[in-house]
Amino acid sequence: MIKIKKLSFSYEDKKVLDNVNLELKRGQVLCIIGPNGSGKTTLTNCILGINHYKKGLITYNNRDLNEFNYKERAKLFSYVPQEKGNVFPYRVFEMVLMGRAPYQSVFSQPNRRDREISLESLKKIGIESFKDRLFTKLSGGEKQLVILARALAQESEVIVMDEPTSSLDYKNEFMFLDIIKELSVNNKKTIIMTTHFPNHAFFFENSGVDTVIATLSNKKINNFGRPKEVLTERNISKIYSIKSKVVNYDKNKKHIIPIGGINNEEK
Repeated sequence: MIKIKKLSFSYEDKKVLDNVNLELKRGQVLCIIGPNGSGKTTLTNCILGINHYKKGLITYNNRDLNEFNYKERAKLFSYVPQEKGNVFPYRVFEMVLMGRAPYQSVFSQPNRRDREISLESLKKIGIESFKDRLFTKLSGGEKQLVILARALAQESEVIVMDEPTSSLDYKNEFMFLDIIKELSVNNKKTIIMTTHFPNHAFFFENSGVDTVIATLSNKKINNFGRPKEVLTERNISKIYSIKSKVVNYDKNKKHIIPIGGINNEEK
């Protein structure tokens, strides 16, 4: 479905990505992990078309993404960013309705179908009761759920998320992850998600989701595969220079536990 071949990207003279290769199938969840500054957001911005790369190739169903116009790309990819920034005090329903913009012409107004799809998206996320509230008055976690509903209203094949749980409390984090699981399993959405928490990949894999993980450091993807194969104690130590333990529980489900201390050998 999505293939990245020999992708490199630089900000002026600073190279951030170098010879990145990746392949993702429809309905999979891809977790991208790595230390701060490793290029996770840069990589997703290349996929979204925000960053214009000059070296390498990204294809969707064997078609070069650079051949897609903005409207075609918006129907293919929706985006759940890490930060929302300051926005006009729209109602929640209006925020979600913006996801229908790729299906409208410049001077057209949202039609009945656009409104029905937007309302259904709110229902799927479980926040239909939010629809008349001001987006600016919501908590960080509530805003993130609204942005996810907007991504659903966009009806894209792929949802790209940049550290989507960073502003969520413990309960809402797992509620959000559970929604992602349902989107992958029941709606066959393909999810690309950057995260600082390797256990997110284990959560999806433990839940029966078709999950792959990529570790990004030193400008390259160093490991790619199933979480149970990639998230070893040795690899975690190489990526983050911390000591950890991968434990098995409940019929071979896995979870990472940090055990304290910096592994100076991997620094």
